[in-house]
Amino acid sequence: MKRTARALRTLLCLALLAGGAVLPRAAAGQRSYSRDASVPRGTLEGVPGLIRLALLVSRSLVVDARDPALVAVEDYRRALDGRAPRQHNAAARRVAEKINKYIRKYRSSTAVEDLADADLVLVFKVTGQRRSALPDDPFVWGKLFVIAVGPDRTPRVVWESEGDDKNPEDATGDFVKALRNARGEK
Repeated sequence: MKRTARALRTLLCLALLAGGAVLPRAAAGQRSYSRDASVPRGTLEGVPGLIRLALLVSRSLVVDARDPALVAVEDYRRALDGRAPRQHNAAARRVAEKINKYIRKYRSSTAVEDLADADLVLVFKVTGQRRSALPDDPFVWGKLFVIAVGPDRTPRVVWESEGDDKNPEDATGDFVKALRNARGEK
């Protein structure tokens, strides 16, 4: 009995190892990652007058060890192609509340429904969550990236939150403060 169980475990391990070696990365439809892939950077001062804002909030189901800003830009590009990551509703609601409050107060920005029309795209990547007493309102934390889209439609990261463990309200509040400072709003 023990010999049969050991033989089955060995066969299962060999089958898993052989199955992983069958499909190379290129055959799986994925691009190989190179360290040369850099994310274009910019500043909030370079953002023009009336800002059209879009929001993209997601939670990765896998850990990606690459540059987090590169992952955010790739999520933006995939969303433009119609393959947006699955939205994390609790975090999206919290970011949207803060951004809408800023829009109502300063009237120097507007929200867009189509991602292709946006000048600034806020990408909040949820890195973790924990249940709360309210079932539809978990404790959420992650990292906020702000991507500016220039006239040539090239995305560049112009701001990102400190660390990857900020709650959505704090990360968005830090961004709004930085944007107000860059635009001279009181």
